[in-house]
Amino acid sequence: MGALTDGESLAKVKWAFASYVALLLEERKIEDFDYVFGPSYKGISLATLTCEGLNELYSVDKRYMYDRKEEKAYGDLSADRIIVGAGYFKEGEKILIVDDTITTGSTKLETFEKLKLLGKHKIVGLVIAVDRQERMGDAEHVEETSAVENIEKEMGIKIFSIENIKTIYDLIKENLDEETKRLWIDYYKKYGTVQLE
Repeated sequence: MGALTDGESLAKVKWAFASYVALLLEERKIEDFDYVFGPSYKGISLATLTCEGLNELYSVDKRYMYDRKEEKAYGDLSADRIIVGAGYFKEGEKILIVDDTITTGSTKLETFEKLKLLGKHKIVGLVIAVDRQERMGDAEHVEETSAVENIEKEMGIKIFSIENIKTIYDLIKENLDEETKRLWIDYYKKYGTVQLE
């Protein structure tokens, strides 16, 4: 996602996120929400693009918020000390989180903790661009579940991905040389929740 920085790419990202969120709403897979939250840093642009796309394509007007990596230590500290846009938030409102992917899930857990600063709220879901379909852990200790499965089970938050790694691999595998293809397959044999062929 970090490579998609030109206007044409951003327009497609905006369309993808806004259209997918609109579909999830239409199919009642997520509740209506008040805010789109983007975890810093990549999630910030995704939240703004999602809000803009929902407004432009579907006449749905939502606000966005994002978190700061470092606490603000000057100016108005009450509302935006950690979460930018929190000044508009009213207790009990609903939040949709958007981000690029989930690797270990630790960034998302930090996000959920920061959102507690808002007071009572509900997270209606988490939309990611790509589910990497990798198991949690590290090179020595690979767990059975993925970060996506872990968050859904432990936090009770449903995760929706626009794309997943198996679909992406199936789309590009015919254009990969044999060595690169072997690297993908071997990696997912060890770390994947899916197997590639």
